[in-house]
Amino acid sequence: MSAPLHHPSPELILDHARGALDAGRALVMQTHIGVCAQCQADLRVAEAVGGALLAEIEPAEMAPDALELALARIERPPAMSQPGPPARADWIRVPHDVLIAAEKRRRWAAPGVWVAEVTRDRRTGARSYLLGVGKGIAVPRHSHLGVELICVVKGAYEDRGDRHGAGDFACNDEDVEHTPKATRDGECVCLIAADADLVPRSLIARIFQPIVGI
Repeated sequence: MSAPLHHPSPELILDHARGALDAGRALVMQTHIGVCAQCQADLRVAEAVGGALLAEIEPAEMAPDALELALARIERPPAMSQPGPPARADWIRVPHDVLIAAEKRRRWAAPGVWVAEVTRDRRTGARSYLLGVGKGIAVPRHSHLGVELICVVKGAYEDRGDRHGAGDFACNDEDVEHTPKATRDGECVCLIAADADLVPRSLIARIFQPIVGI
């Protein structure tokens, strides 16, 4: 696999380093950074800067039960979890939760299109999911409410003159209206974190959106 060509912004990398992203966005960032040497280096710098800033902060008084709570967390036995499915040979490396979703929650949404939800915030509506699109298939024209983060885990897609291949990252906001299309090389699978469902911008998109459920 060649090195990714599309990367998250320095602001997103800093937010990821300081743990400020929700679960879905963090999974997308983790997936891209896991295969991108450039962003791994940027993340190390962000973590070092964060550590230096913490060292300069004046100590704050701890709550009376802070030590007791910390010890309780340490002593609590870890929850048992079922082993995940094996890594997929034709995918880039993805977090364990993403593999579980692909194995357990994958559903066909339309001919050549499947979806598997990974995370969902019931309070805000934000969620992350895998979207698989067959070769040459386009996602009907749409825009967004809020922000959408994408990392390609298999194959490639074309969008507004750019090609996004395995490991590439994309960030789309409310100003973006597009029709991304899987290349003719084969199926494209993306890990996506979105603040809300897609906003359809064509008749086909209005039909597609509730069927696929994204």
